[in-house]
Amino acid sequence: MTSPAPPTGDILYGCGFRLQDGDLVLTADALSAEPQLVHGLANLEQALTLRLLTPFGTDPLNAGYGLDVRGAFTGANNRRTVKELIRLEVVRTLGSDPRVSEVTEVLFDDDPQFVAQVLAAGGRPSDHRTRLWQVLVTVETVQDITTSVLVDVEF
Repeated sequence: MTSPAPPTGDILYGCGFRLQDGDLVLTADALSAEPQLVHGLANLEQALTLRLLTPFGTDPLNAGYGLDVRGAFTGANNRRTVKELIRLEVVRTLGSDPRVSEVTEVLFDDDPQFVAQVLAAGGRPSDHRTRLWQVLVTVETVQDITTSVLVDVEF
């Protein structure tokens, strides 16, 4: 007996270990706990989140992986300019994933549309802090599916 082929999205968006706050999530079986897996669009969302949370150049196997915000803070830039430089870097970082066709929107927690979109997506905006910004990024996948990731990024 052969197993059915996985749905197209599962193949395209891949499979990985489920992570929660950077830790592997294990099955509930205490005797033989194994890592849980994440498939399809949920795997893509997790991978995009990891790209944003990984500082640029810190992955020993891929020096070009991660979010590079250092350039935004090296000059005498005002808050608006810093946000635009980071916005461009977010687009570069997520746009380099082959499963993403376009980054359609990058919102910071102090943007007027941010709270409405986070609440509409079922998320919960955090209190604004100076070094920690919430970033809501909306992408269009190569299968024309729109998805969003909400990340707390420390700058």
